[in-house]
Amino acid sequence: MAKRKLGLKILAVGIVILLVALLLLFNTNSIWALVTLGASILLNAIGLTMVIAK
Repeated sequence: MAKRKLGLKILAVGIVILLVALLLLFNTNSIWALVTLGASILLNAIGLTMVIAK
């Protein structure tokens, strides 16, 4: 159960980072937008794996 809660928290942080990445991508079009987008994809994948795994 603790693993699932940690996964949900990681997923929530990943979603917030995704929103920041999209904001950067559409407003500045800098390299940091791609870096944060990659970080959010990685965090969301880890969080979703922890939620799904038994």
